[in-house]
Amino acid sequence: MTTSQNTASKRIPGWIKTLFLVLLLSGISFAAWQQLPRGGISTDLSVIGTDKPTLVLTRDTNYVGGGEVLDFLRAAQAEHGERVYLRIAHQGQEDGRAFAQDNDSRDGDLVLLDAEGEVIAGPVLPQTYADVEALLAQTE
Repeated sequence: MTTSQNTASKRIPGWIKTLFLVLLLSGISFAAWQQLPRGGISTDLSVIGTDKPTLVLTRDTNYVGGGEVLDFLRAAQAEHGERVYLRIAHQGQEDGRAFAQDNDSRDGDLVLLDAEGEVIAGPVLPQTYADVEALLAQTE
């Protein structure tokens, strides 16, 4: 008879179960939200060789190196976006793979092209935002 009393006293209260479930779902939702692509930089490579220089990031989402460089590009967009096209050569797209192959670039590499589409610099794997600024300074 003491067995039924012991199992009743060992039960977890319902509010703790609910709190745990809410925290678990919140954590999963946050992790999923972090994996969503961040907007702002186009993958349209057709602007290369048109009217202004283009800085292209080779990006392969199977690797993590290009993620930090992508953050550098987002930071540069506000300051340099008017005079330089900032683009991503996404390896999941045919034109992105072709660009990477033509320029011998890998995930995280930046390639700077002039207004005619000729390579000015690259591929370069920047380590800091200052490296990106130095590349963009070559277009002035």
